[in-house]
Amino acid sequence: MTTTLTTGQVTGLTAQAATAATYASVDATGALLPDWYINNNGVAVYAGADIATRGVGIYGQTPDNLVLVGLLKSAALSLITDPSMTITVLNTPAVWTGVYNINSLADYLNAPTLQNQVQIALLEGAYQGLVDYGIITGTEDARYIATFLQPAVRYGVDAVFAYLQGSADLAMASAIEIAGRQGQYAIDFVDTYGADLSIAPAPPSSNNTVVRDQVDQAVTNVIDNPKIPNLEYANTAAITADVAAATTAAALIANTANIVITIPPNANDDGTFRFAPGSSQG
Repeated sequence: MTTTLTTGQVTGLTAQAATAATYASVDATGALLPDWYINNNGVAVYAGADIATRGVGIYGQTPDNLVLVGLLKSAALSLITDPSMTITVLNTPAVWTGVYNINSLADYLNAPTLQNQVQIALLEGAYQGLVDYGIITGTEDARYIATFLQPAVRYGVDAVFAYLQGSADLAMASAIEIAGRQGQYAIDFVDTYGADLSIAPAPPSSNNTVVRDQVDQAVTNVIDNPKIPNLEYANTAAITADVAAATTAAALIANTANIVITIPPNANDDGTFRFAPGSSQG
């Protein structure tokens, strides 16, 4: 039976990705650090040279991610001949496709809702990619799947496959292990505390009356629910994507051709995140 991640589990994975991509934006005096600015939504965003390692936006998405969802032209990747070129290329309007009215890095940094939809699309695409590679069957428990899914979204399915084959370099292997444990933590947290965080008392019976305490509590639950985006009162003409956009982006990822490989045979595994073959750990 295929495992379907719950809404709470997906929320946990995206929240964990956002946490991993969070950096300090102000100094001890509260002043913005260099290369940070306040976007149209009043949020500090980073647009400096370290974007090559920090990634883009809320979730630290990579240029490869943005190509997969159709926001960046594929030729943009060939222009990034060195990590230091990443910010220069992303600041070039010509490399953006204009999909969803995103025509520049600033446009994308000003579109948090779209960034969230892209992250979910990347999760969907990476899930299918892991199945196609034979890394997972899709029938394992959510914790096992998240172990590979979280690093696959950030670094690519190819990188996870190389790691499992023992051919990833030490820096990438370490990054994949960290992301894998973050995926496990996100699932463990949601499965352990999800019910407690979603408590909503059943409304008492009434006869054409309004129970104000219940209404107030319900409104509070909605406002504080991380699954519900914050209302945006700024000009959002550049943010036209909706759920259909995420579906379309996921389809683009799923249809992207991967390198031809020999799918490794299935192996018995207890679900524990394992180190690269040959390691004494795991």
